[in-house]
Amino acid sequence: MRKHLIGLFVLLAGQASAQQPFTLKGTVKGLQNGVLYLSYEGPAARVKDSATLQNGTFQFSGRLNIPSVGYLMLKEDTRNENNSTMVVLEPDVTADAQLEYGQFRKAVFKGSPLNRQYMALNEEKRKVEQKYAKQLDSLRTEKDHEKNAAIRERLEPFFKESAQVDIDFFNKYPQSFITLFYLRFHVSSLSLQEQEGYYKRLGTKWQETAMGKELKKEIENLRAGSPGSLAKVFSGKDINGQPLNLADFKGKYVLLDFWASWCVPCRKGNPHLISLYRKYKDRGIEFISVSDDDRNHDAWRKAVEKDGIGMWKHILRGLRYDPEKGFDRTNDISEGFGIHTLPTKILIDPQGKIIGRYSSEEGPLDEMLASIFK
Repeated sequence: MRKHLIGLFVLLAGQASAQQPFTLKGTVKGLQNGVLYLSYEGPAARVKDSATLQNGTFQFSGRLNIPSVGYLMLKEDTRNENNSTMVVLEPDVTADAQLEYGQFRKAVFKGSPLNRQYMALNEEKRKVEQKYAKQLDSLRTEKDHEKNAAIRERLEPFFKESAQVDIDFFNKYPQSFITLFYLRFHVSSLSLQEQEGYYKRLGTKWQETAMGKELKKEIENLRAGSPGSLAKVFSGKDINGQPLNLADFKGKYVLLDFWASWCVPCRKGNPHLISLYRKYKDRGIEFISVSDDDRNHDAWRKAVEKDGIGMWKHILRGLRYDPEKGFDRTNDISEGFGIHTLPTKILIDPQGKIIGRYSSEEGPLDEMLASIFK
């Protein structure tokens, strides 16, 4: 026991000694007084700091053992696009920020290598945004789910171009902390092979950080939900309160449909899913819809009834949330298949092996089912 305690103290001492001071100082043009907030992930917990703006100047300081992404914002305008900005805090670095009231997104940071990379990346993204400015404004103000989804469909070129800016950055700076940070936002859009390649090129320095380990877990989940892997067996109560266990369907093909009542593309795809079910249901396949509606059971039931999809099996994903403890993913079906985008469909063969993973595009799934049941 004593050896374990000594080892723990040595580890903690090593972590403490590795911490270096950082400083973030700067000016806000157009604003003389006020309060600025800085929030970032510290060595032990999330830090929320504040600094008084005096004659347009401010200063923050702290200690870090690795870089951390922070959010700098005005107290009166908590993290909106006009008066908040992302900043990379680096151990043993003093960053000088030049801000303008109402234009925080155009912040300029001096004396910080990682912030120079971030500013270059941000500038390329801003160029893409300017091309689609009017449509993006409509997306931000539209409250209707269906209209919002229609705008998103028209903005598909924007999303692709914006994602390509990140990809170009990853290729140019494969071992940058910025690459590690942004890779997490592409878990749903990159293939398993691409993600594994970028993760490998990060190097052990970033792989061994908490963020690196989190990314590795995401990749492992995606691998578990990709063709070639055995499907993770799950169980629970279905929409009618009856027990449902994936293992009971061994010997049949199974199509898992990950969806939600609030997901417009999912709902639009249900008529086609109905046609597929009617075509193949008597030929050795079972459909199981896994809904992301754990916090709104009524909406789930109403959507199933309204869309007429109660003819096959339905179950909730099993994600639990506690205001004090946060998310409990112990029984989260989606987690076990690396689901980050809805709708996603996973096809499992009679031996329990995953043979297909599909998005909202109907063609590839149709072709696979046609080849199986020809």
